[in-house]
Amino acid sequence: MEDNDEIQEESYQETRKAQAEHHMRMRFGWDDLIEELIQEGQEKGSFDNLRGHGKPLDLKQNSFRGEWDLAHRIMKDNDVVPPWISDRKEALAAVTIFREDLQRQWPRYRQAYQLAAGEGQRTALILEWDERCRAWELQIVRINKGISNFNLRRPRGQDNMELFKLSLTEELQRIGASRNLSK
Repeated sequence: MEDNDEIQEESYQETRKAQAEHHMRMRFGWDDLIEELIQEGQEKGSFDNLRGHGKPLDLKQNSFRGEWDLAHRIMKDNDVVPPWISDRKEALAAVTIFREDLQRQWPRYRQAYQLAAGEGQRTALILEWDERCRAWELQIVRINKGISNFNLRRPRGQDNMELFKLSLTEELQRIGASRNLSK
């Protein structure tokens, strides 16, 4: 009976020692533990019959993307652009057209005002410029609506792609123009 108790005690001590070693590895040696588990799996043949064994990795597929990965891959394979990218391109094109028009019109009106012969011509140019600025304000409302649509539809985490709304005052300042033609 004493031999049996000694054997049980030794077995208990070995189990406690193995548990203590395992506990220490879990706390301090993650890299070593993982490496050991991989090595043990290789020795047992756990990795021998995995799907795709011996074939090159498909690096086009990103398993971290999640639920949209399949949709994006299908769109890419069929040359379809995601709607939020189309929205961004349209908004940027509208901003470019607006800015080119503003850049073209300001010097023309400014020069015409400076060369105007009389007060009547200047008043007519001031009224025309004011009307042009009102039309631009309406255009900016439409552009800003497109910008808002894009900003709402773009994927989360794409903060670097955010578009900022336009303001006529800021756009005029950007090119050194004024809302008031006579200034």
